[in-house]
Amino acid sequence: MKNLLVIASLLCSMLVLGQNLDKIGEENPVTVSGGMSSNFVVNNSIGQPQYRDPFNWVLSGNVTVNVLDVSLPFTFSFSNAGNSYTQPFNMTALHPTYKDWNTHFGITSMNFSQYTYSGLNFAGAGVEYSPEKWHFKAFGGRLKKAIEFDPSVNNIHSVSYKRMGFGFSTAYKAKDWGTELIIFKAYDDGTSLQYDHKNPELTVRDNIVISLISEARLFKTLQLKAEIASSLLTQDVLVTDTAFKTPFYGGLVRGNQTTSFSNAYNASIDYRKKSFGVGLKYERIDPEYSTLGAIYFNNDLENITLNPSMSLFKNKVNLALSAGYQRNNLANTNASDNKRWIGSANVSAQIIQGLSFNASYSNMSSFTRRNPQADPFFNQFGDTLNFYQVSQNISSSLAYSFGDSIKQSMNLTGTFAQSQNITGRLDDAGAFGLNVGIDTTQTPVDVYNAMFGHRLRFKTGLSLGWTFNANHSIAMGNTNSYIGPGINVGKSLLDKKMTLSVATTYNRQFQNTTLSNHVLNFRTSLRYSPEWWDKKYGKLSMSLNGNFTNRLPVIGATKNQNLMIIANIGIQF
Repeated sequence: MKNLLVIASLLCSMLVLGQNLDKIGEENPVTVSGGMSSNFVVNNSIGQPQYRDPFNWVLSGNVTVNVLDVSLPFTFSFSNAGNSYTQPFNMTALHPTYKDWNTHFGITSMNFSQYTYSGLNFAGAGVEYSPEKWHFKAFGGRLKKAIEFDPSVNNIHSVSYKRMGFGFSTAYKAKDWGTELIIFKAYDDGTSLQYDHKNPELTVRDNIVISLISEARLFKTLQLKAEIASSLLTQDVLVTDTAFKTPFYGGLVRGNQTTSFSNAYNASIDYRKKSFGVGLKYERIDPEYSTLGAIYFNNDLENITLNPSMSLFKNKVNLALSAGYQRNNLANTNASDNKRWIGSANVSAQIIQGLSFNASYSNMSSFTRRNPQADPFFNQFGDTLNFYQVSQNISSSLAYSFGDSIKQSMNLTGTFAQSQNITGRLDDAGAFGLNVGIDTTQTPVDVYNAMFGHRLRFKTGLSLGWTFNANHSIAMGNTNSYIGPGINVGKSLLDKKMTLSVATTYNRQFQNTTLSNHVLNFRTSLRYSPEWWDKKYGKLSMSLNGNFTNRLPVIGATKNQNLMIIANIGIQF
């Protein structure tokens, strides 16, 4: 009877499903999994308003019934703040599979490529077939539903025409080479709205995109990849122009003077041999390139990226570099243009047994220049609006692990970050903060951070550790610093079924050398995972956590304390 109810729910409901017909006839075609959890929170504040309720409780859970790989997930949540119950019968997505076939029905999504169709939900059907070296994909359905204008809620920005779409992809993958052809088509139904939508920016659009992807491996060390995509997009098919003829693809596109043809390219070369490697990638997207197969799409940009790497001394030392350049305004028609440089370097080394070192440097700079339009009656100083931003980060860490009967580990980390904004009459600016070409009085923002930690672990299950943190920042002539130690103790009990930990930290904060705040914090945690008499009933876990924060008073301040206790009981089956 239980199985009949499950199958009836499957046929009558609307949910996210996936069937594997190969499992018909197996011993356990129906499985149930999930879990439940209860949380109880006690909160009390002294010396400050009680922003949280003194007591909160939440009972939540999830149950998933699987029939022939058909998943029916249910979730529920009850609390003193309110109750909720959800089930996935609001959307349809059937995914039956059989051998080399994988199909999709309902409200779901597929992925072709970044320039054509990628992850956008559709209401319809799709299929994938992968015989040996071939792979075919196709789908068709509704990409958007029609939404009428409702003056009572003034939904002018959510009004939309019904949009239909379909796509096809065929790919062949050999040992050292492969290729793929993608065709994507989408169009709006201009008759899907009965009333005036009142939105002048909403038009009936039509789009077709064709993409070709190829890759090849040469000499076992050189990998080549490339993609070229062409998009023919009509912004408003309702514009009439009898003198205009559809330029491409025959009757597949409804063209007029609002139709534009644009391309997107990307290519990469990757060379790897033994301990050396280098990669080069180039991408260009035309200013007007767009596809109706994506929620949001960036265009009018050009990217160049170089990534060399090297391993030395039998892979004990690894070096990696990365440099990239990006610019926009490819057609020189925008009121402003932007160029950005991104660079990074990383070195990691295994100095001796147990001792490792890592250091990295990154730099990002961007320059925005305004291109004012010429006006014979007004002389404007447009270059004063140029903007240059530079940010860089340096970090390093040293870790050492040693010991036999008492295992010890020590960690030392440090970071430095700097950012600076420069505005003024900048004609141009070089990469990574070089060749700014102007003396500026604008001071950068500097942030320093350091941390040291030492941890000891005994065979008895006892662990001891202590840490020390320091942070110092300088911004606009003001300084802000905080320093403080921390201690933590942990112990495993009952054959590692129970874990007890206690920790405390103390931090002092200074603003321009004046003590502004100092906080004492205590934390404790108790976790217990007992075993059932029979593992088929699932796994039980319990925890109790406490946190006490004492903001000690300074001059002109009052006592400020907060206590929070959280208890949790959960079961997974």
